[in-house]
Amino acid sequence: MYPVWEGLIFHSAFIVALVAVAHVLFSHVTVAATWFNWWVERKALAEGKPYLYDYLKASALRLLMFAYTLGAMFGVGIWFSVTASNPRGISTLIHNFVFYWAAEWFWFIIDVFGIAVYYYTFGRVNPKTHARIGLILALAATGTLAIIVGILGFKLSPGHWLQTGLSLDGFYNPTFWPMLFARFALMFALTALYALLVAAGLPKDHPARAEVVPLAGRVGLVGLAVGVALVLLWYVPSLPEHARVLLGVPQVVQKVFYVKMALGVVATALVLALALLKPNLAARAGAAYLALFLAFLGLFGAERTREAIRKPDVVLGYMASNQIIRVDFAPRGVKAEEGRLNQEGILKHLPFAVAPGAKAAGPAGGLDPVEAGRALVTLQCSSCHTVSRNTALLGGMRNLAAMFHRRGMTEAPQIRVYLEAIGGFPYMHPVVGTPEERDYMAQYLERLVKEFFPQASAGR
Repeated sequence: MYPVWEGLIFHSAFIVALVAVAHVLFSHVTVAATWFNWWVERKALAEGKPYLYDYLKASALRLLMFAYTLGAMFGVGIWFSVTASNPRGISTLIHNFVFYWAAEWFWFIIDVFGIAVYYYTFGRVNPKTHARIGLILALAATGTLAIIVGILGFKLSPGHWLQTGLSLDGFYNPTFWPMLFARFALMFALTALYALLVAAGLPKDHPARAEVVPLAGRVGLVGLAVGVALVLLWYVPSLPEHARVLLGVPQVVQKVFYVKMALGVVATALVLALALLKPNLAARAGAAYLALFLAFLGLFGAERTREAIRKPDVVLGYMASNQIIRVDFAPRGVKAEEGRLNQEGILKHLPFAVAPGAKAAGPAGGLDPVEAGRALVTLQCSSCHTVSRNTALLGGMRNLAAMFHRRGMTEAPQIRVYLEAIGGFPYMHPVVGTPEERDYMAQYLERLVKEFFPQASAGR
């Protein structure tokens, strides 16, 4: 087991979500923008409209400066944050899909160099050649999307991989095709908002502005309608039964997630409809920025929902969110770990889980029970909860101290009973460890509750 990172202010999984959704926003805009630009360039060639190149240059420059740069930075940020918060989970993905990630980097290199070539060859190569460069860029961007979709879908729906252990079975999982086509459609809605933002930077009387804005409205509305339909009619039915059940569990998918998704869809649809009906009004930077912000909230709700319905696992049916392998996996010669850890203890087999303070003099083999409990709680709970003052801000995200205080559990014996009952929830695995280790966890959680709510504990 690797060292566990609790997070900074918020719990580690929430930080991963923020970084990942920012990356999704930039990456989805860039993928669809390459196709949209290629379409506009073909239109300029076929219909003899050279003024459209002013829009294309402005769009390519922004993609080069912001989308590709920031998107790549957030992509690297995902690797850093996920590796720190769930190293065994990312190790599983690497061991299964290292070739696929290498292929994704191949496409991404074409992307990064391609956007630079595309921008700097405006007016320097034959127009038809330049359009072909744009097509190559669009194909490479779509290649990166397809590979990442396969790996993302594997975590939620590993499919036959659980029986065969074959990476192709994991990659072409039950949600691969519906997620790929749904994302491909929805990203055109995001790109349409981006196109409005680029058009807003052109002079008000520029003919490209008058032509691109309604075109973006049509493309975006079609993409939004098709994407939402694919999500509801194809993607959701393809989810594993466990995930579909959790969609209706308030403790897992809070109503605010659905509100964010609905707000993002409605706001995007309204702005795109405005682009058709009132192009001059829609082609304002303020409207485009506001719509992109609301779309970001919708994306956040959607991505968080997709991650939440995988609970309590990192890879559904294989590895729990606490990084403990929960099943025997014969194809890879892997054994389930929960039973052995309940008998022999986590602290014995997972030395990195023990914080330095736990080595202080104390009962039970020289361990300080409270500090040992802190290490155990961090290992098993920090992927979903804030478990210390180090990660709590204004109460923290799913703060364990607040949760136990709200339920009137402020003493170690009460908390210990609750820990035993956790296995009855469909979105949480049972607490793992020996009875003594569970006592350590209860003692640490009692101290945590009393640190956060000293008046309540004094009243008792």
